[in-house]
Amino acid sequence: MSKLFAATFILLALLSGCATPHVVQAVKTTDVSLTCSQIETEMAESDRFRTDTQKEKGMTGTNVAAVIFFWPAMIGTYSNANEAIAAADSRKANLMNFYTQKKCADQPLKTQAPAAATPESKLVELKNMLDKKLITQAEFEQKRQQVLAGL
Repeated sequence: MSKLFAATFILLALLSGCATPHVVQAVKTTDVSLTCSQIETEMAESDRFRTDTQKEKGMTGTNVAAVIFFWPAMIGTYSNANEAIAAADSRKANLMNFYTQKKCADQPLKTQAPAAATPESKLVELKNMLDKKLITQAEFEQKRQQVLAGL
């Protein structure tokens, strides 16, 4: 009887470990040395990772099979997915801190824009940065006013 119990417990532990989402590191030792463009890339990757993990919580074939054949695995997947989403959010917040510290939002207009950039192209770039949540609405409005004042 105890062997059956032990075998069942081991089987349950192994199957519940089938949760698929991978939890990212919120802070990496190399974050300090990232350039602004690398930070932007890492933030986009964090967003993609969060979106992919969120999809794993939905009605996938694996999830349906887990509910039908072994519901504890589904609980493990949901728990792991929630942990992975929280880690992705923490990662993005950490990267956003570095982005702000390095004043990266100021750099695209100063260093990357061509000397002959038109006000329209500057406004488009600012809007793209706002849409990507790289700058706040207040920063967008401030920069927008600066561009319009230069006309």
